[in-house]
Amino acid sequence: MSLLDSNKAIQVSPTYRLQWEETQDMFVLLYPEGLIELNQSSAEILQVCDGKNKLNDIVRTLEEKFSVTGLENDINNFLNTALGNGWVTQSA
Repeated sequence: MSLLDSNKAIQVSPTYRLQWEETQDMFVLLYPEGLIELNQSSAEILQVCDGKNKLNDIVRTLEEKFSVTGLENDINNFLNTALGNGWVTQSA
């Protein structure tokens, strides 16, 4: 089941902060109770979730950045998980 509305912009939830952790050599999502360590793919996706980009924009941006095609399903699956976990929100 898809929770995402492809017509709405996606942003990192205001209760989380995407941040590079030098000591861990990775991006993390910080929240009041702790942090979530992100793999490179997750971090790349979340960096494009700026409240202006919709799903298609995010897919296009990352496919262009990495000179690949066929990322839509993986990005959609990750963002649905992220939305379900409250890591991202969508504009009204």
